[in-house]
Amino acid sequence: MTPPVTITAPKETEEALCILDQVSADHLEWLKQVHRSLLFQDADPRPAADGRGVEDGLAEKVSDRTGDCHAALRRLKDARRDMEVTGRCLTGRAAEGLPVDPAGYMAFMNAVETYHAEGRRVELMLHQALAETDPLTGLRNRRGMMRDLRREWMRADRNRETCCVALVDLDHFKEVNDTRGHLTGDKVLAETAAFFLRRLRSYDQVFRFGGEEFLFCLPHTDIPRAKRILDRLRLLMARLPLLDQEGHRFFVSISIGIADMLSRTPPEAAVARADHALYLAKAAGRNRVCVAG
Repeated sequence: MTPPVTITAPKETEEALCILDQVSADHLEWLKQVHRSLLFQDADPRPAADGRGVEDGLAEKVSDRTGDCHAALRRLKDARRDMEVTGRCLTGRAAEGLPVDPAGYMAFMNAVETYHAEGRRVELMLHQALAETDPLTGLRNRRGMMRDLRREWMRADRNRETCCVALVDLDHFKEVNDTRGHLTGDKVLAETAAFFLRRLRSYDQVFRFGGEEFLFCLPHTDIPRAKRILDRLRLLMARLPLLDQEGHRFFVSISIGIADMLSRTPPEAAVARADHALYLAKAAGRNRVCVAG
């Protein structure tokens, strides 16, 4: 099964980056303390390493479909543990008045370099996640969408499993912006994204395709089942009460186009076919699901 769909809100990602910045500054101070303890016996011989539990705190803020970032956080935690162990060996010898062991010092500095490299890897992943997250809905945007679709397509092709994509459009969304204001339009997009995530299966993926369009990736799903799932979603969406800035209640329907991912045919082709099916759904009167031929 593919990992569950979750959202890493831009705010949480920014908070995680701030934590990493603080940890980096604290780590530099800790490293200075270690070297002072090696050079001057009157310095604190066993400075406490910063970052204890910070990886767990970051993991709580980071939601990761692929698990890549969480794997990097585990490596960061392991690297910190190695760095602390080799550092304690050095400072312990210094506290006893023994000379610095060259081999031990090199092992410590290698552990420090590994810790810095793993920290940089996590930082780059968080920056990438921030760049690939739609700030309004918290969904992944098109920047990372095709990479995720290609990964799912390769997995389905390798395991000979079915997989569908669907393009979803909010019907007459321009009228919402024109008559109820863009703040209401933004609220509708955010609530619609949250509604999709609640109503779809845990392993389905939801992206903001652009404007009022969303893209779904439905693993382990053939066309008939996808149509049943999305027809049910469409009916529920039409009954979802929405409120404008004045508190007036209104409803928005959706049109959906579905296509299956085909073996030896890149996922871009499936998206294009789903887009054509969406065009047919809107041309036929909207508020319906159409399947690519």
